[in-house]
Amino acid sequence: MRPAPIIGLAAIWVLMWGNLSVANVLSGVLVAVLITWLTRLPRVGGDARIAPWGCVRLLGWFLADMVISSSRVAWQAVRPGPPPVCAVIAVTLRSRSDLTMTVTALTLSAVPGSLVVEVRRSAGILYLHVLGVDREHDLEHTRLGVLALEARVIRAIGSGEERGRLT
Repeated sequence: MRPAPIIGLAAIWVLMWGNLSVANVLSGVLVAVLITWLTRLPRVGGDARIAPWGCVRLLGWFLADMVISSSRVAWQAVRPGPPPVCAVIAVTLRSRSDLTMTVTALTLSAVPGSLVVEVRRSAGILYLHVLGVDREHDLEHTRLGVLALEARVIRAIGSGEERGRLT
């Protein structure tokens, strides 16, 4: 049994009870052991390693993109003229890691103006609904942006093998 999920579940148990006592901690550990033993969930991270500098860069990019994308979406909402053109595009990722695909998809969906509508895990394809694509150039620019985001995610939390494939 892995200690991290047990500690995390036991901590949630104690927080739910709102009282740090020996009985709550012991019952929380017991419940956590039972949950982890009964569910037998697979490991998610594989051999992923957290790179602090990569995480800082990913967070910085995410915050900057939130500001820029929010401004674009706000302008598209109030600008005169026809409504913005939307599209659904497919982007084939380089990584087949569940963790990398999930973090990439969640990051894309959190940024205004794009939303992951489907994931084909076996093929490593994300289908995105994107706002404000007037030309073919915009579609290709979006695809390259998704691949650049995936590279940032890999540099932040990817495995050594994934990082090696980036260079």
